[in-house]
Amino acid sequence: MSAHDRAAAACRHSLHALVKIGDQLTDEQWAAPTDCPGWTVGDVYAHVVSLEQWMADGGEAPDGPPQQLIDTGVARWRGAPRATVLEALHTLLPVRERQLTDDLRAADAPGWWGWANAAVPFAVQLSARAFDLWVHEQDVRRAVRRPGNLGSAGAQVARDLVLQALPRIVAKKAGAVPGAAVRFTTLGELPQDFTVYVDEHGRASVVPSDAHRSTAHATLSWEAYALLATGRSTRDRQQVWLTGDIELAERVLDQLNIAP
Repeated sequence: MSAHDRAAAACRHSLHALVKIGDQLTDEQWAAPTDCPGWTVGDVYAHVVSLEQWMADGGEAPDGPPQQLIDTGVARWRGAPRATVLEALHTLLPVRERQLTDDLRAADAPGWWGWANAAVPFAVQLSARAFDLWVHEQDVRRAVRRPGNLGSAGAQVARDLVLQALPRIVAKKAGAVPGAAVRFTTLGELPQDFTVYVDEHGRASVVPSDAHRSTAHATLSWEAYALLATGRSTRDRQQVWLTGDIELAERVLDQLNIAP
């Protein structure tokens, strides 16, 4: 499966999950706060509907920064009846299904949606959308206590995006010195075991867990890792087993968030 198809499948999967969950929500659950700062469950759905509608319409480049587009979309739908928002999402679903399947090949060009940048490969843009949808699906699931899809296609896209970001996090943000080898082990739905090694030039890369002796080793559940990597939790709220250079490991964990 190509990177395009994989990311598109993840988008479709999370959209269907959000529709299914939304149809089962009560008004009380709709108003429940989520781990996305300042947003209720209803606000998450407002965000999803507004961006999916924008993409369905062709994604004209916004006048201001991306965050302005996001905030405006949420504000437009905030306060709308739950049934109205969900009806809009139901209407959008077949349109987005077509765009994310039949129309996908024709979309392989900058500008398919809004601020798409010619310097950013389309597969990367589509992966970012899959990441956003999965993260917000999980926001809703936690808020209404309906866990699931922690190992879904969207979760796998999120895992890979975090992995791509980790060398920079370890070497630049956490300030690991040349020769440092930070090992990560995640347990549960998406188990992982790898090391981020910083070479003599200060460049970091992901290598097999046994390629270098660990300077620091962090072991945690996949869910805890995902929560930290998406800015939905803090280190003090998650159980992590640390060995070796604990101070370095803590710095890395504090910088793990890759969400906007």
